[in-house]
Amino acid sequence: MEINYLCGIDVSKSSFSIAVKDGSFIIKDRLFEMNRSGFSKFEQLIRGFKPNIRIGMESTGIYHKNLSNFLKDSGYNTVEIDPYEMWRFFKFTNSKPTTTDRKSAKTIAEFLEFTKDAFNHKEEPYEDERYSLRHFVREKERIVQDIAKTKTEIRRVLGLVFPEIEKYDSIFSKEILTLLSRFPSSRSICAITYQEFIEQADSILNKGRGRQAKICLKEIYRLACNSIASEFGVYEELLKIKINRLFFLFKEKEDITSLIDQIADKFFKREIEILTSIKGIGRESAIYFMAEIIDIKRFVHKGRLIGFCGLDPIIKQSGQFKARLRISKKGNSHARRIAWIMAGCVKKSNPYFREYYLKKRREGKSYKEAIIATSTKLLRTIYALLWEDRCFK
Repeated sequence: MEINYLCGIDVSKSSFSIAVKDGSFIIKDRLFEMNRSGFSKFEQLIRGFKPNIRIGMESTGIYHKNLSNFLKDSGYNTVEIDPYEMWRFFKFTNSKPTTTDRKSAKTIAEFLEFTKDAFNHKEEPYEDERYSLRHFVREKERIVQDIAKTKTEIRRVLGLVFPEIEKYDSIFSKEILTLLSRFPSSRSICAITYQEFIEQADSILNKGRGRQAKICLKEIYRLACNSIASEFGVYEELLKIKINRLFFLFKEKEDITSLIDQIADKFFKREIEILTSIKGIGRESAIYFMAEIIDIKRFVHKGRLIGFCGLDPIIKQSGQFKARLRISKKGNSHARRIAWIMAGCVKKSNPYFREYYLKKRREGKSYKEAIIATSTKLLRTIYALLWEDRCFK
């Protein structure tokens, strides 16, 4: 199919601007609302160009997704452009990034013309069901961060209402949290007799459990009666709220972990088997990694996978001088983080990668430089294993 028309789209939350280019001239330049009516009006405008038009938009955030899927459903040749590629286009052409939506749409159209040979391939694939793993994994990461934040907040409140128990080893066990939701301060515990506390605590902790709680109630009562805490009624209520929030987050994490396991087993069972054959890589790390790369066949060679993770080096050369300054960090930050974590694990547990790490250290590399080198070595190995569908020996 011959491409005679190029359409750049700049997307915002409530509207999108388009610029249709024919050779050297912009023949259409419009603004549409981000709704069904706007989609229909836009489609009517470009319908006559359908067999010979390529449409491009930056894949920034989520606002472009509905429009992109609408165009693909309607049979248009639609590509989503990496923002980093647009930035490189600005740099190459010595032009400054534009600030108005219409000028941005024209710039995207010019980018499509400049790189039109690079897009002579199949249209961008849909985010099929496999991609749901990525969304669930990233949501789980946010939940884990919220859990850590809420735990810190609970510790701060306990520092006022019951500082002695804040140092308890199992402070975030379900038993102690349940107990604190009923007795949210040392004052509320020592206000009753020891026998009353034991009876109420047993009733709370053993209800429906069928077992004794693994905490020492006698020790908690002793700590409460010797506490230095003052009376902070408002913070007692705040502690209850934060404990309830933490329990809610625990449940969310449990539910989303179950969903992640189901999707991983359905779509990535073999890939996880291959990755976990590398000593030091656990199931969770394997799932997180596959959630980002989805399909190794997306990368035509190992360098593309390394670049996707942002672990490719930035090289400066002048005459005979050549230096690797740092990694680019232009790729997928989630994939880069998990690659870093996996490298740290395999250099401890896997003799093959540990020897490589130690070799880099003997060459004078810093810890960070050696881990980065181990990460790229690991990614090259993973690429080969997944591409050849074999386990690590």
